[in-house]
Amino acid sequence: MDLFKALIPGRTGKKNLGLPSQMPWHYSSGLWVPYDANKDSTYIDRAYKAIIIAHSIISKIIDKGSDAPGQVMKVVDDRKAKGYFRHIKGARTSEAVFRAKMLKVKAFEEMDDHPFLEVMDNPNPMHTGKELRESSMGYLLLTGNSFEYAASPENGPQAGQPLQLWSIPSPCVTRKIGDRENPIDGYYISYMGNDPIPREKIMDVRYFNPISTHNQFIESYNGLSPLRAASTVISQKRFSDTAQGSLFANAAPAGMISGNANDKTDFTEEQGVDINDHFKSNHMGAHNYGDILVTPADVKWVQIGLSPVDLQILDFNKDLERQIANLYSWPVNLLEAGGVVSNSEVSARQIITDCVMPLLRRFDDARTQMLRTWYKDPTLVYVSDLQYYSELSEDREKQAKWLKDAYWLTTDEKRAVMDYGDEYDPSQILVPSGLATLSDVAGGDLNTSEESEDFPR
Repeated sequence: MDLFKALIPGRTGKKNLGLPSQMPWHYSSGLWVPYDANKDSTYIDRAYKAIIIAHSIISKIIDKGSDAPGQVMKVVDDRKAKGYFRHIKGARTSEAVFRAKMLKVKAFEEMDDHPFLEVMDNPNPMHTGKELRESSMGYLLLTGNSFEYAASPENGPQAGQPLQLWSIPSPCVTRKIGDRENPIDGYYISYMGNDPIPREKIMDVRYFNPISTHNQFIESYNGLSPLRAASTVISQKRFSDTAQGSLFANAAPAGMISGNANDKTDFTEEQGVDINDHFKSNHMGAHNYGDILVTPADVKWVQIGLSPVDLQILDFNKDLERQIANLYSWPVNLLEAGGVVSNSEVSARQIITDCVMPLLRRFDDARTQMLRTWYKDPTLVYVSDLQYYSELSEDREKQAKWLKDAYWLTTDEKRAVMDYGDEYDPSQILVPSGLATLSDVAGGDLNTSEESEDFPR
């Protein structure tokens, strides 16, 4: 029996078969790159909005980071303040964070009624404080640059002090290059006219961007997007996703019963195209996966399976996801399905220490710099409150035990370390008996020098 007629009765037709369109490539600095890596919109459109792993990682980081409330503090001990910043920058464990909190209590005085706190909570009529922080952090992770515009009065007692804060999309901002003493002399915002915005009205956060030749000096003031370094990986990931999607979309039966090798039936090219179309429409797809195709012709069994190249595509796709995760210090084991609970707990803490805290520190430094400019007070400091993150506070029992034996700390200092306020009713607090003051133990009054304020009396 004719194999073609057994498979497909009726007439045949012609069809043009083509390949899917490829990504655009761009010639830059003597090299062909997958796309124009110098445009911020590229990272947003072709990575964040097109690749699910990039969107997922960046979204989770900025969601966590934007949750942390901020504190305006005044430096009261410069040495301990420097110690705090030194400890918090290297904090990778809950114990290290605890030591930093101990220094924080001694180094700063919290200013609960500072006007900037209200601005951060309600920055403008369109956004909440979390949305402002989320937007600013997101643009930094995507484009390497982040900008916030401070709307402030020109005259009066609040002259220069922000009444509103707005996150400006970084692709809309161009830095105005000045002279040697003031390399950045202002900012042009595409939707705010042709006049430059004064430098003191813009908070500018950017990543380090090294240059290789002297004529790229201006480029060093534009932050380097992490995704620019991974432009090839991003391009490969898009192709890999397309190839992997094709494997699932074109999933075929596990095998086929076909004509015997002794059957010399010939059919035309048009008939071959029709067989191909009929096979795709009736026997391919997820719902036909694993089925067996049967034909009344003189047949033999042919096994159909994934080729070694197809299997390599699946493994290669996972490797690309790991590379994107490493780009943002994201725990790689969170990409694996069915992780152990203990590992998940460790990874949750690692997200805070490796992904969120470096981002918060960068914005804290920028806000501190602007705070001192806006309010003309060089002792002001903006600090994100890490006590918000429960992932860093799982050892509170250990902390309480340590504080119990820390006789050199006052009750107020211990309460501050444990995240309790300084307002309380002493008559409602029970104190273990058998304790004595340091002066009693020493056998008399101690010298009340300036250090005595560190000890309870």
